Amino acid sequence: MRQTLDKISSQTLKFILPLTAFLVPLFFLTLTPDFFSFNKRFLLYILASVSLIAFSLRTLTRRKLQLTLSPASGPLLALVAIYIISSIVQAPNTTQSLFGQTSLIAALVVIFLTTTSSQKNQFVIQTTIYSLLASVFITSLFAIYQALGLAENMAGPAYLQSKIFNPAGGPLPLLSLTLPLIPAVIYLGLKTNQWLAKLFIFTVATVFTVASIFQINFLLPSTPEASLTLLPLSAGWSIAVDIFKNWRTALLGTGPGTFLTAFTRLRPINLNFTPLWNIRFSNSSNELLTILTTTGLLGLLSFIFSFTKTSSAAGAKTLLGVNEVNYPTGAHHTFSRIILITSFIIFFLVPATPVLLTLSFLALTLVTLNLKLQDNQKIKDVIINLVATPKNSTTSSTANAILPWVYTASTAILLGFFWFFSGRIYAAAATTKKAIDTLNTEAITSYNYQSQAYTLDPTNPTYRINFSQTSLALANSLAQNENLSDQDKQDLTQLVEQAIREAKNATQLDPANVTVWENLAGIYRQIINFAEGASDWTIAAYSQAINLDPTNPALRLDLGGVLLTLKDYDGAISLFQQAVDRKSDWPNAHYNLAAAHNANKNYAKALAEMRIVVQLLDPNTDDYQKAQDELTELEKLVPAAQVSPGVGPDSPGVAEAEKDIQLVTPTPLPSPAEPINLPEDSAPEIPSPTPTPTEQPAE
Repeated sequence: MRQTLDKISSQTLKFILPLTAFLVPLFFLTLTPDFFSFNKRFLLYILASVSLIAFSLRTLTRRKLQLTLSPASGPLLALVAIYIISSIVQAPNTTQSLFGQTSLIAALVVIFLTTTSSQKNQFVIQTTIYSLLASVFITSLFAIYQALGLAENMAGPAYLQSKIFNPAGGPLPLLSLTLPLIPAVIYLGLKTNQWLAKLFIFTVATVFTVASIFQINFLLPSTPEASLTLLPLSAGWSIAVDIFKNWRTALLGTGPGTFLTAFTRLRPINLNFTPLWNIRFSNSSNELLTILTTTGLLGLLSFIFSFTKTSSAAGAKTLLGVNEVNYPTGAHHTFSRIILITSFIIFFLVPATPVLLTLSFLALTLVTLNLKLQDNQKIKDVIINLVATPKNSTTSSTANAILPWVYTASTAILLGFFWFFSGRIYAAAATTKKAIDTLNTEAITSYNYQSQAYTLDPTNPTYRINFSQTSLALANSLAQNENLSDQDKQDLTQLVEQAIREAKNATQLDPANVTVWENLAGIYRQIINFAEGASDWTIAAYSQAINLDPTNPALRLDLGGVLLTLKDYDGAISLFQQAVDRKSDWPNAHYNLAAAHNANKNYAKALAEMRIVVQLLDPNTDDYQKAQDELTELEKLVPAAQVSPGVGPDSPGVAEAEKDIQLVTPTPLPSPAEPINLPEDSAPEIPSPTPTPTEQPAE
């Protein structure tokens, strides 16, 4: 029995790396809202779990733990430890951080450690390389087919009609596979002696190149399918540098998966004068800056050392094919190292996707296996005897195998704990997809699915936000009825209470996330005329959102709009002016400031602001004509002597405005059919103030 288990576990470990190489680029499912990254991440969880179970069984049957210590082993173990510690200590939502990016990194490290510690043969290396090439080849052919528009006229799901659709997840994920592979494949083709193999390899390289050209074209701003929006490097660097103001964030970052929080709190104000001003980024300009921001200096150094130490261990000369053993061993070694280096370079250029991380860890594993196969002196096997023997025993043949069982049981408990929560997370995502699919056709069914989703994954604030929005939408729909029965009134009150409760729950789950406070403020804003105290709650929630996103002019415009509808003109003017200070080239901010001055009967200032609006707008738009008409009306109210000089687009502090801005003033607050009596705990629970970076003056 022991020999059978050992054979099964050993064979399983032999195929984990090839399966990872083949499945990850191709795998996607339409069962969840995110077809690609989310499902590829769970695929890696499964592969890592199978690998860990097989390694544990192998350890149990052999009654010893054999580990291969390589240049990457220490840094990778440190990296996992730092991710876990940062998730627990730094991340506002520990559960989402642990079962997100932290689990992905841990899964890749598990595959690396179990494979390198259990394998020492050319078969694994060769099978993995050709599995990877076959997978990316199929993905590239699919991408070329889509890019040519051949699927547009065929019946099928809507996502298959898109030219940028491919199993890797889009243009950027596919490029992160093909670009590192192209030079490696060309090298492999040059080293191959058999002409059929050479023809096949260069065919693969050609397909990779053609697919890459199509994908690069899709990323260009001039194409309709343009899909690449990256945070400018200067902004990413500025945010990363700001974490060094505190020793904890300097060492451990803000927590894995929390870049959005860091971005809103620390983004430079000059970003407001770019087309990206109203975009919130969940990743930095590149992967290394994302790692630095979210896991600190310790995480970044561990990540870098795992790659650089492995690459340097191979020796500089081997990259050029010098001092290698004969083909194919030497060629496969250099092939793997080229991918290791090129994928690491891409970390300097763009944020990483699961496919890029997988490719880099595959290269890391392949280089380590090649070094192990060549008996490199920096690769050492360490055997830990896990057999427990009596104190006075003179032989190990009668060993009491307690420790092997403890080790295996610990692994089983760890995996059981992990999959209990991960399974619920996946089920919640699948249920959310059902809710999305039925939202427009079966509102009640969608409502029930959303309720199931946040029950399955109660720590995810996104599901709470979704449920609060759906509850409020149902309440608004019910409130449209002219004659409400007593049951309708009760249902209306319950729906509003539920919307508030779930929006508040979201703020408790992730209090540093500005989006949860925006959602809560929006819920309160909808019921200002329905419920006593809602106006104060709205102001408090918006104020907290502004505290978490201090350079955002849109939040100030929203809060100013609330104050304007409440006829607090001085407060509205102050907030609109702050919005203008943060983005002086925004016509809508000036337009609302003009409206507030007009409502406050300060017509001269209203006229001055409206002149700025007219100067900022494109004369060929409807907005321009609208502003021109209102300007004419204001000019009738103000004597010429009272008019202060306007500020034109060429004046200091005013940049070129966007051409698609619509002039919008706050809409009147809804009037209720019946007032709603809400419980006392409906007010927002504002956390203690946290220090924010010193605000810079508007440019």
